Amino acid sequence: MSDRLIWIWLSLACGAGSRAYNRLFASFNTLREIYEAPVERFLEIAGIDEKTASALADKDMTRAQNILSLCIKRGWGILTYGDKRYPKRLRTLTDPPVVLYYKGRLPDFDDGVYVAVVGTRKMTPYGERQAYRLSYALSAGGATVVSGMALGCDAMAANGALDAGAATVAVLGCGIDRYYPPEHKVLAEHIIKNGVILTEYPPGTPPAGANFPVRNRIISGLSQCTLVIEAPRGSGALITARTALLQGRDLFAVPGELGGESSVGTNALIRDGARIVTSACDILSLYEFLYPHAVSVEAAEAAERRINEKAGHESAKLRGVTSRSTQKSSESKRENSNENTWGGQEKHILAKKDAKMKAKSTPVESYDNYADADADSDSSYSFAKAREEVAQQKANMTSKPLSMTELPIDENERAVLAALGSSSLTADELVAKGFTANEVMSALTVLEILGYVTALPGGRFVRTR
Repeated sequence: MSDRLIWIWLSLACGAGSRAYNRLFASFNTLREIYEAPVERFLEIAGIDEKTASALADKDMTRAQNILSLCIKRGWGILTYGDKRYPKRLRTLTDPPVVLYYKGRLPDFDDGVYVAVVGTRKMTPYGERQAYRLSYALSAGGATVVSGMALGCDAMAANGALDAGAATVAVLGCGIDRYYPPEHKVLAEHIIKNGVILTEYPPGTPPAGANFPVRNRIISGLSQCTLVIEAPRGSGALITARTALLQGRDLFAVPGELGGESSVGTNALIRDGARIVTSACDILSLYEFLYPHAVSVEAAEAAERRINEKAGHESAKLRGVTSRSTQKSSESKRENSNENTWGGQEKHILAKKDAKMKAKSTPVESYDNYADADADSDSSYSFAKAREEVAQQKANMTSKPLSMTELPIDENERAVLAALGSSSLTADELVAKGFTANEVMSALTVLEILGYVTALPGGRFVRTR
């Protein structure tokens, strides 16, 4: 019996979004120990209720085998918690998905910058424009956009990424055999060709409303940060934003019209501490130091200049997406302008990224011989080892003081930060320590963006890291 089959059985027994998985991983050393355990053993574990214990005690593999056989027949990929390619960021969740079904090319989620782009399904023309523009520029700058393929923001984000010639990731709230909404079938096919769609729900699962809030934790969990474009009161995007914060991810938001219903949520997020975003560079500049091989702020800047000069998101129509602001525009305009979309800098960064992605990613089609379906699954996978890896991953995510040589800042910024010490000082007081006014102001700007200093009332600055 393959590990892959047991993982599918476990996912069916506990269900999507269950917190039972980590409790099981803490109580057993291997996957097979879980499968072989009697019901009494499960009932001894705090947090495992009788219903879940009963499901785990049922060792019938019929449904799991049917799902595995269907995936093999249809060429759908299966990524399990024990797989070497399983995203490390998902291991840090309190409710990790133990199985992900996918179509397309699976990227290396542990290398590069992944940005969750979320927002309301009922976007204003302004929101559509920003979702497309920012996703286009983020992708041109080397980041990978993660969304949910829903109406509104998700669709515009995916189209922006695709128009940038980049891969994108869509996380579904239904089975991998279904496209939801159905009008996004063409969009899904483009995503599969250029990236990947994935879901923790087994084939045949309908798009029930309760699935989507559960799905959202994967969108934010795969990403280093979440960007909220437009969100009225009660928007599902705000659930994703809250989830991102609970997961320890960075949170960004696009400012909207004051008093505008569609921007109430995003403006509130900014008021409560989310980083304001008016350009893709506001995000990429924070990660360029950590991923210099993948991110190019210059490429994003060039892409934004270019997209600001054209209508841009008209291309959504060509992938079956209805845009409020493009319903009356002609397709010919986009076709005529498509010839000169790219500048040299974008081409350079995306060519490097695409080559690296193809080298590291695994297309579904590579699983032609399913006798070796567990080739990437570690049969000796130890939950004890996994717990150590998760603890280390969480430690790396936790803010902690860095030595002066570890800070991703230049010598002038490091010197200004050292001069600030533990005091709260004004710019003039820092100048009095021997810096020029230009050195102080440029350093404080960068340090504040990177989160090393905070501006206080009265023009004073204090070190925060």
